[in-house]
Amino acid sequence: MVRAFIAAEISREARDALEAVVDRLKGQGVSGVRWVRPGGVHLTLKFLGEIAEDLVQGILDAVERVCHGTGPFTLSLANVGAFPNTNAPRVIWVGPGGELGPLGDLQQRIDQELHSRLGFPLETRPFTPHLTLGRLHDRTTVQDRRRFGQALAGEGLVARVSWQVAELQLIRSTLTPDGAVYHVLGTSHL
Repeated sequence: MVRAFIAAEISREARDALEAVVDRLKGQGVSGVRWVRPGGVHLTLKFLGEIAEDLVQGILDAVERVCHGTGPFTLSLANVGAFPNTNAPRVIWVGPGGELGPLGDLQQRIDQELHSRLGFPLETRPFTPHLTLGRLHDRTTVQDRRRFGQALAGEGLVARVSWQVAELQLIRSTLTPDGAVYHVLGTSHL
């Protein structure tokens, strides 16, 4: 079995800007956050979960079909946020700006293609594009969550870095005690 997802990479400049956001948030003195390493930040379009290895080629073919005839588009870093919200944060993220229409269309087409060709379930939640920066530990107290939410609310400034999305990747994610390790299984160009 392979734990996998389909994602778009971000530029080095965007990673540096995200790292600066994380450094500022760390400087707020909030503990209880498991931060994502800058190299591990991806814009996930479809999380596949644990899949059989013999499905990998079919997934790559499906992504290639969706990417064929789709042109590159530009995204940028926009706002800091949290799931489910900044009053009770569990996941800290930065949302993209820029050409979100083509991004949403690409995500829907991938979802439909994987469903119709390989039987993957369709997403039931609306697509909320985001770049995960960190996750609060389950044991984080309500008071610490609120304090962290207040720090997030004050963290409105993200460098307006943009990059071109010109390819999608099928990525294997191996969970380790030190965080996830990623390996690209295949790339499809827009």
